Amino acid sequence: MSNQSFMRFASELVGEEVEVITDNGTFTGTLEYVGSDHLVLVTRIRGRRVRLAIRIALIIALFSLLTGRGFTL
Repeated sequence: MSNQSFMRFASELVGEEVEVITDNGTFTGTLEYVGSDHLVLVTRIRGRRVRLAIRIALIIALFSLLTGRGFTL
């Protein structure tokens, strides 16, 4: 599927709890923002609330934890 389809899917999940699988690990949290080359995930690391910017080029899959819907790149 195309990058544009991924962007559309990801944009629909803004504000939801998601799981992002990347080349560098798996992250869960609230999807806050979807940009043209990255997304921002609000999560907790060692108990602290942090905002992670994740490059879309590194994403393998994105899943909604609420609905189970997903998108694999």
